[in-house]
Amino acid sequence: MKYAIMAALAAAGMTGAASWASTPEDAPQSIRLFNINGYSVLDEEHVLLRGGGRKRYLVTLTDRCQGLDFGIRMATSFPSSTTLYHPTMEYISSPSIGRCYIDTVEEVENADAARALITQRAEAETEADAQDS
Repeated sequence: MKYAIMAALAAAGMTGAASWASTPEDAPQSIRLFNINGYSVLDEEHVLLRGGGRKRYLVTLTDRCQGLDFGIRMATSFPSSTTLYHPTMEYISSPSIGRCYIDTVEEVENADAARALITQRAEAETEADAQDS
């Protein structure tokens, strides 16, 4: 299991926390991340961030990020405690992979729940593709 990002997170201080919505109803849903202190790579498209208070956050990337599971250090474009309003403006990075942009970030109960959610979404996508054919 990989442990890291404390120093990398402290160094990565960029955040896209400004909201461009004209009204509160137009504002995107935000997520509060608290004390991110580690991560686990689930596959080339998903990372599980560990936070304080036993919080877990499933990060889904916009595209597959080859080599993601071979890096020993990973950084994020946001600090360890923040509120993300536009996660698509954020990314994870590593010297071996460069930048991998984030599609969504959501809180999950644990790693098993994250894997189940990934599997459920993959099955739904496969089913939708089969119906389109």
